[in-house]
Amino acid sequence: MFVRLVWRSVGARLGRMTLALLAVTLGVSVAITLGTLSLQVGDDLSRSLRAAGPNFVVLPAGATWPLDLGGAGITPARAGLALAEGSVAALKRGFWRHNVLEAAPELTLDAGVDGIPARVLGCWFDRSIETADGPWRTGLARLRPRWTVAGRWPREGNEEVALGRTLAARLGARAGTRVAVAAGSAAGASWLVTGIVDAGGFQDRDAWAPLERVQALAGRPGQVDRVWVSALLRPDPARPAPDPARDPKGYERYQCTAYPDVVAADLAEQLHGAEVLPASELVAGEARVVGRLNLLLLLLALAALSASLLGLFSTTAATVVERSVELALLRSLGATPRAVAALLLGETAVVSLAGGLLGWALGSAAAAAVRGQTFGTAHRAEPLLLPVALLLSLGVALIGTLGPLRYALRLDPAAVLRG
Repeated sequence: MFVRLVWRSVGARLGRMTLALLAVTLGVSVAITLGTLSLQVGDDLSRSLRAAGPNFVVLPAGATWPLDLGGAGITPARAGLALAEGSVAALKRGFWRHNVLEAAPELTLDAGVDGIPARVLGCWFDRSIETADGPWRTGLARLRPRWTVAGRWPREGNEEVALGRTLAARLGARAGTRVAVAAGSAAGASWLVTGIVDAGGFQDRDAWAPLERVQALAGRPGQVDRVWVSALLRPDPARPAPDPARDPKGYERYQCTAYPDVVAADLAEQLHGAEVLPASELVAGEARVVGRLNLLLLLLALAALSASLLGLFSTTAATVVERSVELALLRSLGATPRAVAALLLGETAVVSLAGGLLGWALGSAAAAAVRGQTFGTAHRAEPLLLPVALLLSLGVALIGTLGPLRYALRLDPAAVLRG
């Protein structure tokens, strides 16, 4: 009986109910759009920020390197220590293998390029590695996408070299010319210059060549000095890691979150005889960008829900004023205040739940459009946000109906019916 009464009451006021439905739908759809983007665009933005370069360096155990990689303090490497070139594939065997995006091994050789001392870096440029999840293409070209190359990167295995902008200016070289590369007292080999690299820093004084060629010149076949790695990470928590003895569940959650130290420890387990150093300041900077984006999305969602609440409030208030005679008649026929309140709340709840469902569908579609145009990635719906959308709609319905409901319950049936 009560359900039929609610349905008939809603059907008798389609105009007002449509306005209420529209208000709830728009507010919830904007909130769901922003919520979906907050859940998914964080990873997309992290991937985009990863274009800035690596956030890990892998070194031989006991060795370090003279560079401050965004907070990772390093000192000169010890002679005789090296990593195996084949160890790069092990990066894709650990628990966090899907978080590892790119990697590039590197071997440093102090050589002469046309008689000018320079640092020649042997590395992969575009190499395919077989892993348990299928082929993995990686290399310097993918690890450093923001570096600009006038020409192209050297091809794997060829006697080719790419020169940094500063080094090329000193040599007077350009893409297509040949330079003599010599190490020690050995005779120089003529290598083709394939491109001029603008790295935007001290690395413009370096040269890059295929790893096999540099290993041959250095007499170090199958060895590398370091491996640069780019991985998706979460910023370090404000608190230290939980004590596994006192809080085993908290410690398990910590170990299952991609914090820099957690990922570094997992990678080190896969790379026997290696130590993995994270760029903590770089990770923290990326986290600040993502955190501010999430805060902006939250504020926009609250603004949208507030506008929806005001729209529903005004529509419900106008409806109650129009139905004053009807509500007074119900009270005079014996309806209790609780029954009148249940009727008004039931009408608003039906409309709001429908608005929540429509808002979830529209919000998911809008998020797909925004994400596809901005990041060019495939979108997946977030079914977990459907109950959130329904709860939001019910919350908006409850808050938006309280004021008009109090007015309706204070009506004096006798005074209203006398006109």
